[in-house]
Amino acid sequence: MEQRQLGYCVVSGFNSRLEQSVFRFLRQDVQQPIVYVLGRGIQPTLPFDYERDIQLGRLLFVSPFEASVSTVTPETSDIRDLLLVELAERFFIPYVTPGGNLERLLQSEAARRKPIITLDLPQNEALLRSGARIYQPPGLLAHSVGAPQPNLS
Repeated sequence: MEQRQLGYCVVSGFNSRLEQSVFRFLRQDVQQPIVYVLGRGIQPTLPFDYERDIQLGRLLFVSPFEASVSTVTPETSDIRDLLLVELAERFFIPYVTPGGNLERLLQSEAARRKPIITLDLPQNEALLRSGARIYQPPGLLAHSVGAPQPNLS
C-alpha cells in the first residue's frame, strides 16, 4: 500500500495469488507505474483489460524471451528473476523460505548490491544478518514527526 501511496514504480513477476492481488490493487490507482516481468515471451494478444493501462504509460510488460516461449518453466522463472534483480533499485521481501529460490536469488552478486527491506519474522533471520532492514511503516510502528506522542508520565 505504501508503494502505491508514494507512487513508486513496482517491478514484479506477480507470480503468486498474493502478488496477483497486489497487482490488481496497484492497478486501481491511475498514477501507479507498474513493470510486469514475464517468465515467458510477450504474447501478441494481451488481454483487453490491460490496454488502457498500457496506453496511459503506467503498465509495461517486459520479457527476456521471444514470443515463441509460451510457458513458464523453472528455468525461465530463474532468468526472469535475474532480470527483476537488474531492474529493481531495492527489494521488499516480506518472507524468505530458508534454502528456497528467493534466498538463492538474493545471494546473487546483483542482488547483494541493493538494499533489502523485510518483515521482522524468525524465518527472515538470515536476511537480517546479511544486512536487510526491518520494514517499519511510517506513522504505525514508528513515531511520525508532528504526530501526537503518548503521555507516559
